[in-house]
Amino acid sequence: MEFRIIISGTGGQGVISAGEFLSEALFREGYEVVATRSYGAEARGGSARSEVIVSDEEIYDLEINEASVIIAMSMPAYRSFIGRAGKEALILVEKQILAELTDKDLKENVHLVEIPANEIAGALGNPVVANMVFLGALIKKTGLLTPEKLEETVKKLFRSALQESNIKAIRAGYSMV
Repeated sequence: MEFRIIISGTGGQGVISAGEFLSEALFREGYEVVATRSYGAEARGGSARSEVIVSDEEIYDLEINEASVIIAMSMPAYRSFIGRAGKEALILVEKQILAELTDKDLKENVHLVEIPANEIAGALGNPVVANMVFLGALIKKTGLLTPEKLEETVKKLFRSALQESNIKAIRAGYSMV
């Protein structure tokens, strides 16, 4: 088993932290994990990307040329990375973005799944947890982790004041797909 995951968006959306939390949870579960990240010079508003390769065998690659999963939290991120989607890739895309896509933006032979992460995070009262909504949806669609395993990592890495909202976001994302 191997998944090559690109989490993409703009600075300030929690793209980098989502990659870090996912990587840590997968590592704690006993998987082999390689994680990298990239972000623009602008702290907020620039492009941001986390790449996570997870496998039950040794990993020899350091970068993802063809992704099996792409999370697109912004339109620029979608357009930047959809070309790297492999055949039958899972594409989790923010609901607001999906409404703006044209025929030329769509790629054949991928599984496009609409995730209303911003809407769910807003309903939870914390718009910054949209990244965790995506992670909940990701683990449900891939079966890589249970929500409880990802929640354990949140409890270990987040200060207590932030744990509850992030755990609710994971559960909401997990249950909505």
